[in-house]
Amino acid sequence: MRTTYLKLALTAFFWGGVFHLAKYSVGHLSPLAIGAWRFLSAGLLLVPLVYWREGLDWAGLRRNALPLLAMAVVGICAFNLALFYGLRWTSPVNGALIMALTPALTVLLSALLNRDAVSRRQLGGLALGLAGVGVVVSHGSLAALLALTFTPGDALVFCGALAMAVYSSIPRRYVHGLTSLQISAATVGLGGVLMGGAAQFLSADFYTLPPTGVIAAIAAMSVFASVLAYMWWNDGIAKLGPAKTAIYFNLVPIFTALIGIALGQPPSGAQLAGTVLVIGGVLMSTRPAPKTVAAHAR
Repeated sequence: MRTTYLKLALTAFFWGGVFHLAKYSVGHLSPLAIGAWRFLSAGLLLVPLVYWREGLDWAGLRRNALPLLAMAVVGICAFNLALFYGLRWTSPVNGALIMALTPALTVLLSALLNRDAVSRRQLGGLALGLAGVGVVVSHGSLAALLALTFTPGDALVFCGALAMAVYSSIPRRYVHGLTSLQISAATVGLGGVLMGGAAQFLSADFYTLPPTGVIAAIAAMSVFASVLAYMWWNDGIAKLGPAKTAIYFNLVPIFTALIGIALGQPPSGAQLAGTVLVIGGVLMSTRPAPKTVAAHAR
């Protein structure tokens, strides 16, 4: 189980890096072109990998075609396009704060769709995580947090958070008899095909050769933030459930801030305090509940 937790933390790290890579890339290519090339290349890597490791369960894929298609449309296409277009029109601070709503939205959707019980420990971890993200994005200032203004880009990022929550909640109830690898390959591959088809007609720069740095950024997002991240995220959902897995999304803005530090932005006390709160929330939510020992005295 520790390996699962480590993989989810690394997934959050990879997705935290997407904020920086996407912000750089959208200055040279449209978000649709970036998303299309990211997931087309991810699908070309992931589908053969799954075929080599366990084969493709064609019967299971056909049986679950509708929920897998819904996951591809919502969790691959809608999530990434909403995030990338949103980053064009909003600040990283607002984006990080809004994306931090993903775990809360996932817990609510999972409770509604899957009838999952939400424990006090999970709620406490969720509250700690949200508090930590709030401290980071507001630099520890309540006045700064209250003074935040929201733009159309913020609405798009919120749609992205909701899309990821839906993606995480679907498999538990609607996908049956498929491994997490099969689900990852199907949703990433389908998402790449759908975005590539749309880019053919809607993105004038789909066939434009971007600078080498943008190619490297798309490659990194494809391998780390798509192939590995979606494999590990779906594996976490299968093993821990959507509510516990979603808590790790709180680490995304923390890693975004830490990567910014590595790029030359000095750390602040608020960032350090927020990081501690978020990590504490993750540990609280994923720690097994203590077993009750009944005493039998006669």
